[in-house]
Amino acid sequence: MLAGMDGAGSKTQGYRCAAIFHEADILPAGMGKALILPAMVCLLNPRTLFRSCPNARSMRMRIAHPVGNRDLYGSILFRGIDAIRGSHANGMPLPTMNKPAKTPPSNLPEGVVDGLNGHILRGWAWAGDEASPPVRVEVRDGDTLLGQGDATHFRADLAAAGKRGGHCAFFIALDPPPPSGSALAVTMAIAGSDTRYPLSGSPFNVARTMPPREAVPASADILPIPISSPQLHGSLDQCGPHLLRGWARWLDGNQQSPILALYEGDTEILRFAANQWRADIAELHQGDGCSGFELPLPESLRDGQTHRLDLRLVETGGPVLPAPFRAHIASRADRPAQSTRLPATLTRAAVPAPLTLSIIVNFYNMSREAKRTLASLSRDYQLDCTDLDYEVLCIDNGSSPPLDADWVMGFGPEFRLVRPSRHHPSPCGALNEAALMACGRYLAVMIDGAHVLSPGAFREALAAWRERPEAVIALRQWFIGGDQRWLTLVGYTREMEDKLFDRIRWPLNGYDLFRIGQPMSDNPEHWFDGITETNCLMLPTALYDRIGGFDEAFDQPGGGFANLDLWRRASQDASTPLVALIGEASFHQFHGGTTTNVDDLGKDKLVRAYASDYRRVRGEDFVRIERDRLSFRGRISSEFATGQRQRMLMPMHLPVTGEVRPGRLSAQFDDGAQSYLMGVYAECNLRNQVQWLGMPTGVAPADLLGIADVIHDIRPDAIVVVAAQPGLGFFVDNTVQAAGLTGTRVLSVGTAAAPAPSGRVTRLSLPPDDVATVAAARDQVGGAETVLVLLAIDAMPTVSTELLKAWGSLVSHRSYLVCLGTVFGQPWLGYSTRQPLRMIRDFIADTPAFVIDRSRTRQLISTSPYGYLRKVGGSVDDAHYDVSLDDLAPYLPALTENLQ
Repeated sequence: MLAGMDGAGSKTQGYRCAAIFHEADILPAGMGKALILPAMVCLLNPRTLFRSCPNARSMRMRIAHPVGNRDLYGSILFRGIDAIRGSHANGMPLPTMNKPAKTPPSNLPEGVVDGLNGHILRGWAWAGDEASPPVRVEVRDGDTLLGQGDATHFRADLAAAGKRGGHCAFFIALDPPPPSGSALAVTMAIAGSDTRYPLSGSPFNVARTMPPREAVPASADILPIPISSPQLHGSLDQCGPHLLRGWARWLDGNQQSPILALYEGDTEILRFAANQWRADIAELHQGDGCSGFELPLPESLRDGQTHRLDLRLVETGGPVLPAPFRAHIASRADRPAQSTRLPATLTRAAVPAPLTLSIIVNFYNMSREAKRTLASLSRDYQLDCTDLDYEVLCIDNGSSPPLDADWVMGFGPEFRLVRPSRHHPSPCGALNEAALMACGRYLAVMIDGAHVLSPGAFREALAAWRERPEAVIALRQWFIGGDQRWLTLVGYTREMEDKLFDRIRWPLNGYDLFRIGQPMSDNPEHWFDGITETNCLMLPTALYDRIGGFDEAFDQPGGGFANLDLWRRASQDASTPLVALIGEASFHQFHGGTTTNVDDLGKDKLVRAYASDYRRVRGEDFVRIERDRLSFRGRISSEFATGQRQRMLMPMHLPVTGEVRPGRLSAQFDDGAQSYLMGVYAECNLRNQVQWLGMPTGVAPADLLGIADVIHDIRPDAIVVVAAQPGLGFFVDNTVQAAGLTGTRVLSVGTAAAPAPSGRVTRLSLPPDDVATVAAARDQVGGAETVLVLLAIDAMPTVSTELLKAWGSLVSHRSYLVCLGTVFGQPWLGYSTRQPLRMIRDFIADTPAFVIDRSRTRQLISTSPYGYLRKVGGSVDDAHYDVSLDDLAPYLPALTENLQ
């Protein structure tokens, strides 16, 4: 698996994800377990539908974790959250995140040290009483005071946990950073008391320094870094190599865009407004979504030197980051060398009598998992391999206790133990060393030894090589038991997993693994989806040598994105189509992996670090291999390998928890499910059963909620209801009254006779599909500052782009033109002559001030899909605007149209 990530989707499901975080490198506690991101973030199938602005592309490809009550910040730019997976079988132990308790002890001081990000120590602390002043946090190495600061920063997870309104986080700069191996004492002091209370996680042990990396100075900080001040909330996502990117919004709901400035010392380098549209932020209801910034970095910072920078709020001149950060941005002269540096070709000694296949599998502290993995590689288990000449090289990368060589050989004469000549937290060097010992014409490399193979993997690979000797073959990844990324947080254990293996009497029938498994990808068409990562990559040995094997520049524990990188480089260098096996898979066992079997906070921290490291090594963001590059072969040997939409989230009944796993709507409610559900709703005319005060509304219940939310959020001075049924007019009037909008007026436009709900409603009996009617409506609402238009296009005999432009001209900035009834046409009714979606897209292409806001139609069934058109506020210049904004979620397959 992803060297260091085992999860559904793979490391990129956190990739390109607006995985929004509350700390410099974590998601806040209490957030729904998603993706990520991928990012998330942060977790989902990415699309590349960006047509205009190259700078806008990376910003659009962020995936927001679909969470419940948690604020997020930070963004990872990955190719999709198809991939936050990966288990790290190797590497040093990584610190886990400590979450604030949901029910804090009364009047007792408490706090947690969350971790050290670069030179910034982060965590939270409070006196246990909402009325108490902030506590002072001190950091000492022995008797030396290294840093101190007040715990006053805002974190939404702390607010949700009821801890001082969320204003009790700390970010303390330790400059210079403490030496590796230091044990830091972290204490809090309460005002008026001399007592020092140690925080949970103190003493904090500073990780031992990794070997220095090429081209990245140790002083450079890892982004994103939270924007967390008493006034602002947001994230600085990226600084370099070309762009400064992030978002910021006012905590008090102020709709004015904050003005920020980037400083080096006392010199102002950039000044900008955080006013660009961010679909992921809008979808999470973090303000109105117009809070992003993305602008090119000046050449003065792109000089290959380390700069100490700070972000300040222009209004007050005060900093908005916990501390200044250090950025090292390569110069133009350095950048080409960085982006083109690839590992050197491997040179191996001649093999007198080569075998057909050498399998290289890597283990680190997983003897339980190794037993099943090695059994799945044995001749007795793999089907139709009686005559296959192969070997299995088992790497023990520093386990404690180590694997026994005789025990390994007990699985068959093909098995032998390999102990690397040097141990390193990254397994890349050990894998390359073992690969050079291999005697096979083909290699199968497994960076994570916790994966059990299905019994036909070798058979299908041999058949593929007989047809195409140069084929590169990939196995897809499944979980044992269910979504281990979530189950690990609610009590799932190795002993429970052992019961699942016992229930299917494994290994009697290896294909019964599908009975207790679940794909790491939530895509219902997982067999035909693109591939981000494979933990069993089978390829010609000559190709492995030619591309240099694993790139040892990925020196993070577990290898970071090394496994993804090997798959991508092999795919790029392959001379034949890539082969994705159908009906065969590798099944990840539950263990202490670095990304799958840790909580979302720790996982997303790692994912962002891995993504940053990949950009450092390759000079670009990782992009997965899409399905158009793949060919498919295999057979379905188990009915449990299909029908994912009907499968339980837990494949076999096994009591683990009373909680419900937070789903990912964007992955589980895919294009096919959306189109089918919408079509059934339309054809069965269920909207006629939706009434308000006994009158038909003509919309789905979800649309009533969406309209009510819009009215509550934007608080319009005037609402124009065009061609709507009587019940909707009464609903709008009642909503205005309930929201306390005493000055709001409602204009009802149409020729049908209907009673006026109240004195605030004015009727305009004119044809709604006549452009001239718009002028009359403008006369009625001309003095209103904020105007909302509800346009029932399904009730009009003819609707055109020009008509949308006319009614859209009434809409004020940051308000909406809501097109009701868009479901009554293509693509949801493929035979229909009405094409509302195409008309809306033509309208947006001609009127770039409007975007489709999908955050208003997330309740599965809407009669107005793609109909909530928002007039985006703030200034967006040509360098940053892109008409692809009309699709706010190109990376989310469940939120994109199915044009069939």
